[in-house]
Amino acid sequence: MRTIIVMAHGSRHKRLATLLRKHAEIFGEYRLLSTAETGACLEAETGFEVAHLFPVAKGGDIQLCGLVCTNSIAAVIFLNDPHCTDPAEPRIGQFIRACDLNNVPLATNVVTAHALALWLGRKLEGDRRREEMPPASGHDGERVVQ
Repeated sequence: MRTIIVMAHGSRHKRLATLLRKHAEIFGEYRLLSTAETGACLEAETGFEVAHLFPVAKGGDIQLCGLVCTNSIAAVIFLNDPHCTDPAEPRIGQFIRACDLNNVPLATNVVTAHALALWLGRKLEGDRRREEMPPASGHDGERVVQ
């Protein structure tokens, strides 16, 4: 199962929960991964199972950022509060860099998160169609790469 990192600064937790509920059919098809704080909030608000790592204070955001570099993350949604100055909140800069270096889509506000959710839904539909199609074959019976 593909994995999405879902995070938010504390002031954006409710917006992230609303996003997940709005696109429940899409996010239900992905493994959701977060820091302890955001993960616990999302589970309580949405009923989704969210695997959470360490809290931010123990480097949970750094753990998640490292996973972006492993080629195992389909996308990152990190609802950023640009006015946040609390050192206990996760840092967005490291995610921007990791996602840019590894070509992982990153949404940092609600509008781009909705767009990314729709893209993830289309990607799921495309994967399902490919699974349902019989393998294409060439003139001599060999499989043609699509």
